[in-house]
Amino acid sequence: MPLECRISNGKFFCEKLSHQDIIEACQRKLKVAPTPLFVYSKAQIVKNIRMYLDALKLLDCESQLNYAVKANPNFSLLRLIRSQGASATLISGNEIRLALEAGFEPTLMMYNGGGKCQWETQLAIEHNLLINVDSLWDLKQTLDICRNGFPETRTARLLLRINLNIDSSVHNFVNTGKADSKFGLSAKESEACLELLEQSGCPAELVGLHSHLGSTIYQSDVFRLSLERLLEYRSKLVSRGFKKVSLINIGGGLGIDYKLMEFETKAWQSESEDSKKNILQLKEFLLNLEEDQTDGCSRKNILSSLSAYINESIAFEDLRLATTVFLSTNKHLDSKVEQICSSLTAPKPVHATPLDLIQSVSELLKGKDVKLIIEPGRSIVANSSAVIARILGCKQSSEKRFIILDVSMTEIIRPCLYGAYHHVTILNNSSNNKMEKKVFNVVGPVCESSDFLAQNRMLPDTCEGYAIIHDVGAYCYSMASNYNVRMRPAEVLVDGHDCILIRRPDTYKDFMAPYKEI
Repeated sequence: MPLECRISNGKFFCEKLSHQDIIEACQRKLKVAPTPLFVYSKAQIVKNIRMYLDALKLLDCESQLNYAVKANPNFSLLRLIRSQGASATLISGNEIRLALEAGFEPTLMMYNGGGKCQWETQLAIEHNLLINVDSLWDLKQTLDICRNGFPETRTARLLLRINLNIDSSVHNFVNTGKADSKFGLSAKESEACLELLEQSGCPAELVGLHSHLGSTIYQSDVFRLSLERLLEYRSKLVSRGFKKVSLINIGGGLGIDYKLMEFETKAWQSESEDSKKNILQLKEFLLNLEEDQTDGCSRKNILSSLSAYINESIAFEDLRLATTVFLSTNKHLDSKVEQICSSLTAPKPVHATPLDLIQSVSELLKGKDVKLIIEPGRSIVANSSAVIARILGCKQSSEKRFIILDVSMTEIIRPCLYGAYHHVTILNNSSNNKMEKKVFNVVGPVCESSDFLAQNRMLPDTCEGYAIIHDVGAYCYSMASNYNVRMRPAEVLVDGHDCILIRRPDTYKDFMAPYKEI
């Protein structure tokens, strides 16, 4: 399915608008600075939600799609997501307030969190939200609020968040399902919670079970494993007398293919040591082959491409193309040569889709009197957005070249926080294909060495124009800061040919208000 945020003929497009159209709309119509600018596609968000809802229809049980608000809490986006049939998963009291104001149905909203303040839990109980219990302390506080936080005792609807000790094979900072994670109940704490819930007069109903595996999950098998264990645990609870346990929430979010266009700018410096060794070995093998052992033209072409890649004058995509041609015209190669060539042309890993996720668990749910809840965030909004940034200039140290943008780690913190990849495209009045390319680090103006957006990318050698940072819809603006007293930029939503302001940029007055209102 083609993406709504895309590069075409050297231009960035979001739906029907080019980056030039969007910049002009900001200057003339919206009266906001055109860079840096977060641009969202309404159509892409709707497509992403529809993929989940269509997949959920295949289940032989009730289901519910909850959007993880932490991924991006923009109020206009929340209203859009709600209008498409999703509910909300929340992590703080203010996220609860935001979701209520955006019109989400309170009884379908899920309140997570391992450190709930009293007022937050009280707000959740007041509006009859589903509450995930993360610890024995959390449960005790919840029960105390039910008894003493209102004029009359309230009954809370609870799920137990179980730590299933499942490794989802993602970055440790976003892996939430392992035994050493701060999240979820151990077997011992789970039993202590159950004993409290079994006490006479307990002002709470246990209505479900929850696990959360982490974020950027690319394979669906871990969701199946999580569901198997939760269903097994549910059977034990029902036999024990917890007859209302019917909600099964398999939390954790699918990733997106952040590296979809990686080969276009991948440079020799970014290769692992093992990969470099293999590529150098391939070059040596080919140089030592007799002329009649290979097709001369394709051999000459791949040797030229290998040298150019190693000398950092072409990107990996060009080497990959030359290798593909070489393999197609030479059928009887040395096994080692064929192995290395095959590794250079191997297809990229396939990322699980919403359909893959649901198909992986559907058989387990047949005949089960349960309701399945999933709570994606990243895969709803990440690929719906890009940042348009202006190139401020470039510089060269003794070892590195830098392209400096007017966007930074204060707006896009994922690269410096997780070492995350965001594809960067340089736009210029000249044709990118004709312009000489060199290896650059793409950085911002912030006074930190960790202020980088991309490292070791083969990019056009230019000090002017615009840059596009792709796939920034999740965990970018929601984690933005005012470090270095930088003002957070505007956000716009593109709907076909229309460009709508959905958040104005911060002003210096906004920054000073908390100090002046003392």
